[in-house]
Amino acid sequence: MSIEPRARVAQERVLPGPAPMAPETAAQQRVVRRICARVAPEGMDVGVAELPPGGLQVWIDTPAPVGEQESWVLHHRMAREVALVGWHCEADADRLLVLGWSAACLHNRIRLLQSGLRRLTDFEPTAQRAVQLDGRAPDDEPAAQVVSAVCASIERRLRWPERLAELDGFERSSALPHLQLLLAQVAGLEAKIAGACQEHLVMARVLARAVCEHYARHSELGRAQREVLAESRRWVHASSMITGSAGARPGSTGAGRPHMGLAERRIAASVINHGVPRITPAATPAAVAPRTGYPGFEETEEGAR
Repeated sequence: MSIEPRARVAQERVLPGPAPMAPETAAQQRVVRRICARVAPEGMDVGVAELPPGGLQVWIDTPAPVGEQESWVLHHRMAREVALVGWHCEADADRLLVLGWSAACLHNRIRLLQSGLRRLTDFEPTAQRAVQLDGRAPDDEPAAQVVSAVCASIERRLRWPERLAELDGFERSSALPHLQLLLAQVAGLEAKIAGACQEHLVMARVLARAVCEHYARHSELGRAQREVLAESRRWVHASSMITGSAGARPGSTGAGRPHMGLAERRIAASVINHGVPRITPAATPAAVAPRTGYPGFEETEEGAR
């Protein structure tokens, strides 16, 4: 009896599954989802997934279909907000594509951050809103709740804390040197913006608490607001006092002066004799008399000083 040899059984092949998402892609996906969720109307979900060639795709995820016009508007609004971070975006009525870093978008973000930092040097609007207690009366609720509500209102008006929180934990990098420099400049400006916003919130907390304490002593809200605002204006405007007494040259615009934080303003306001102009001694005849012995030399009044 002949026995047929057993045929060799090939090993079972295991098909490769989907490749795991890179950590930087997952972090980018979280950031894009936060930004688009802020832009989307309340109750509307946003879908974000990896784009096979590279990048992300974003779409409106709702059970009922959205109108083409509304979808087009929402996707372009999302594209504008995402592009403000520095990514190149393309949008239509169906979806939003988030691609790589764009030098033009990063330059635009740098200009936006610089403009925001200049506006944050003005503490007067924050001081006026803080003493108004966001329209609340200290009699109706505890002072701690009033102060917390004032700080939350100021934070919403500043807008930057919420936008920077969306990028929390996201490390931005690039393999291209010129994009690395732009990203480093963006990170530095964002750190300055975050510090300036924190100073505004600290001032709002201090002034709101001071109004509540003054009101507890005098029971006159208007008087408490006026006294606290008048007291704060000495150090709110301390930078302008120093600028006025710095002896700037004629024609100088004051550009290049370092940003003064809240602590520096309060210290500057506590120093006496701020804003006193420097007295230039009267010129004596000997000081302005032309020298002799140097033919062809004519000394001007400016050169004699």
